[in-house]
Amino acid sequence: MSENRSHFTLYGKSPLLQLVITLLIIVTIGMALLIALTIGGILFSGLDIRSLPDNFLTEIGEGNLNLLRYLIVAEDFALFIVPALIVRKLLLPESQASLKDFGLPRINEIAIVVVLAFCIFPVTGITGHFNAEMKLPDWLSGVEQWMKTKENNASGLIDQLISSETFGIMILNLIIIAVLPAISEELIFRGVFQRIFYGFFKSYHPAIWLTAFLFSAVHLQFYGFIPRFILGLVFGYLFYWSRTLWLPVIAHFVNNAVPVIASYYQGRELAGATPDISLWKQLSGLPVPVTIIVVVLLYFRNKSKRELALKIEILPGIDQDHS
Repeated sequence: MSENRSHFTLYGKSPLLQLVITLLIIVTIGMALLIALTIGGILFSGLDIRSLPDNFLTEIGEGNLNLLRYLIVAEDFALFIVPALIVRKLLLPESQASLKDFGLPRINEIAIVVVLAFCIFPVTGITGHFNAEMKLPDWLSGVEQWMKTKENNASGLIDQLISSETFGIMILNLIIIAVLPAISEELIFRGVFQRIFYGFFKSYHPAIWLTAFLFSAVHLQFYGFIPRFILGLVFGYLFYWSRTLWLPVIAHFVNNAVPVIASYYQGRELAGATPDISLWKQLSGLPVPVTIIVVVLLYFRNKSKRELALKIEILPGIDQDHS
């Protein structure tokens, strides 16, 4: 007599229930872990937790960059990595040991994804320029001021973190700003939410677009919402068509790593300076990187179709869901 499955599972459950449980795990387990790690880090640093201001992250960074780095790592670990691993385990069918979305890509695929990542920079740069010029109506002035405050706080934290006085600090910043966010954010957004949204819509386009919207929104950097949304779209389609999370992780890493490396070699002010090129010249050069991005994504789409057609030919009736 076979044993019944003794633990709770999300496999085969409705996408709405999967989404609700995922959010509950983030809000309960994730937040509890983050609070515990934050309090532990602050107490270990010797700060008086009772006297911390509301914007303590910005003020902590001015006097204790190591604590700021620790808190950012704690946030990635508590809110993204741990919930993602829990939910992905719950989404498993009983016959599988892990979700099949971490297959190793080929070297040539890694290379063209690195090229794709560099081609995204001019696209996000120009869209970011227009996004930064966004103005809200007068009756939403309070909302606009709140958005600007959030943007300034985030920019302040990035400026404090990204400055690298030594090569060792640059490597540390690469781990904190590029490696960990690339893995943690792709795990939770593409590896969990996009999968759940696919089950909800039964179509990959709305799943990818909604995940990209969520990916951009949770950063609370509204004057960079559009370029981050574009990043989410590229990462989403790359994951869906390549069927491996490693490729969006690599693209995400390159996107975050380049400013860190540039800041080390050029200095933060020079690396973050607006290029002295007219907007019209930037727009006229945009078709080239956009074309490369499209060609790379089409390569993975066509490769995915060929592989699926081969599987159907070998195993008729195979499930065509490869999200």
